[in-house]
Amino acid sequence: MPPAPPSFGSQEYWNMRFIANPVPFEWLEAPTALDPYIIDALKEIEAPNPQLLHIGCGTSLLSYHLRAHVEKPSQIHNLDYSDVAIKLGRKREAEIFEAGWSASGEEATSAKPDRNSLESDQEKLSTPATSTAANSPSSCMRWSSANLLDHSSLLRTCQASAYSIVVDKSTSDSIACSDDLYVPLPYHVVAASPQSMKTNVTESPEPLHPLHIMAVHLALVTKPGGRWISLSYSMNRYPFLQLPTPESANGSSQPMQTTASVSQAPQQGTAGDEAESNDEVSLDDDLDDIPVKVLKDGFPDPSTLWKLVGKYDIEPQTASEATKGNETTHRPKVSHWIYVLERTNVPLYIRT
Repeated sequence: MPPAPPSFGSQEYWNMRFIANPVPFEWLEAPTALDPYIIDALKEIEAPNPQLLHIGCGTSLLSYHLRAHVEKPSQIHNLDYSDVAIKLGRKREAEIFEAGWSASGEEATSAKPDRNSLESDQEKLSTPATSTAANSPSSCMRWSSANLLDHSSLLRTCQASAYSIVVDKSTSDSIACSDDLYVPLPYHVVAASPQSMKTNVTESPEPLHPLHIMAVHLALVTKPGGRWISLSYSMNRYPFLQLPTPESANGSSQPMQTTASVSQAPQQGTAGDEAESNDEVSLDDDLDDIPVKVLKDGFPDPSTLWKLVGKYDIEPQTASEATKGNETTHRPKVSHWIYVLERTNVPLYIRT
């Protein structure tokens, strides 16, 4: 009998995981993988000091690497379901950066990290710092524990329409593995004025895919025009997005300049294989759709809150292929996918 899959929807699972293995861990790609997309998004932002929300930060070095993209570390808000991960992250930030601050809280000239320097911090992270200098509040990132599938938990730590960029390094993959959830209708977060909604509350007739719920919650805390930049192992991660027909890959992981453009892996295999794959995708999409009745009864349609700006395939960084004599072990192509979504101007309200 195969072992049971990990309980990715359980806070206890994540706390126990980070207690058992507190060493920094990267999901899918290195911390620099999202750099071109973050830089591109920052260029589009006109407001000063844009706020970045890093969801599912875990123990990734990406949290610290993000500091290279902003003027003030306080512009970065690291969020995780596990309070253990948050405590580890806050402590490690002090261990890495407090040496750049004097006891009076004045910034030393070497305090700002180079964009590519944090990949070498693994050893530093595992060795406690000897300095006892206190960090200036403005020199620290924000760290919070919250449940992305609970709007009230999210709003206890995040302000509505506060963030210009949401950074998601495989957190959507984890959320997608959680159980589907029944929700109250009308939902706590609505796209129409709460005064126009019915007052009697019912429960959705069937559970919803957790990414529908998370997308609504992230839309609540993201500014109109803000970007959600997501790295995933799935080429069809978001059930609420209407993806264009796959096109040939252009071989580049750089952001495209045109909106709603998609770069996907070349189609491979026989026609039968392709048809079988398309059937599977269509079936999954049908199962993950939000019933029309649920939308009519007051659950916001995530497809009206987010639009796809770009989708890009990148080849994972892997070790060299195993060899034996003159033979090379064949490895099929594997792609990871970066989604860039943009928050629309559709307003959201809290139903009290």
